[in-house]
Amino acid sequence: MIRTKQRVLRPALAVVVALCLHSAAQAQTWKEPRYNPEIGSRWAVVSQSLSEEKRGDQTVSNRIDTRTEFSIDEKLADGFRISYVTREIRLSGSAPGNAIAEKAFGAVKDIVIRARTDAAGKPLVVENLDEVKSSMRSVVASMAQSFDSNPKVAALIRQLMEGFLIVDGEQAAATYMEDLPQLAAGQSTGLILGEVKREDESVPNPLGGGAIKSRLETRLVTFDAAAGKARYVRNRMLDPEALKGTIATLVEKLAAAAGNQKVTPEVLLAIKDVSLIMDNKVTIDVEGGMTRAVEDRSVMTASLMGRQMRKVERKAVTVTRMK
Repeated sequence: MIRTKQRVLRPALAVVVALCLHSAAQAQTWKEPRYNPEIGSRWAVVSQSLSEEKRGDQTVSNRIDTRTEFSIDEKLADGFRISYVTREIRLSGSAPGNAIAEKAFGAVKDIVIRARTDAAGKPLVVENLDEVKSSMRSVVASMAQSFDSNPKVAALIRQLMEGFLIVDGEQAAATYMEDLPQLAAGQSTGLILGEVKREDESVPNPLGGGAIKSRLETRLVTFDAAAGKARYVRNRMLDPEALKGTIATLVEKLAAAAGNQKVTPEVLLAIKDVSLIMDNKVTIDVEGGMTRAVEDRSVMTASLMGRQMRKVERKAVTVTRMK
């Protein structure tokens, strides 16, 4: 009888304890620590990106490992002055062009980018922009040179790469320090439990035409007020029509450059009718007002003329203070 009662009471007691702990957690008052890193502090950002793309029976995998560093040089009235540098870029896997890309992007390693950020650490202005753009032009030239055997393809590669890399203003700050905008998304958010922060994002199309648009939603999902820790979840929803238009334009230009007669007007029309679904979820862990870890997962599925394609990308980022 005693053992029977214990078997009944133990799970019931566990439920009561869990409910009490949950209630205690909910009773905490969350006061978000502001992003306020120590002047002179140096930070390492290590990221690993894994992708797998399935097209029918074919699977293409890719891995990108990067290490960047940034330092907090000065506190300004409305933000910070920082230095940012890429120390390592390694590409591996079965994706075509990895060796070309790794060699080309080697030109940006050890180039110190000096920039200003807003109060949340989001980069706004590259102060040595001419120097950085010069390095990016070396990347573009190296990529295009790999296709010199076909001048039309080389010209298209140059156009694409210049559209992505030779940029100005806030777009340059986001492009040349791509880790920092994502880290800043979890810093000084002003969010409380149950609240949703919605933002519209627009990225210029390197092929011309309309911009690629997306909607971002950020939520605070858990926090530990005593430890100053919080977890945010960010969902991104891309405009499928703008994305389809970009893909169709790219295929058309590549076909023209390569002289591919198989890409008929009927095929191009079918590409414009491709079914695209993209799901992107980012988890951001913040401690003491500063992002310390990011998990980014995106899944894209496409259906075209009876064929299916699915691409899954996972990116893990950690931020640690350097001695």
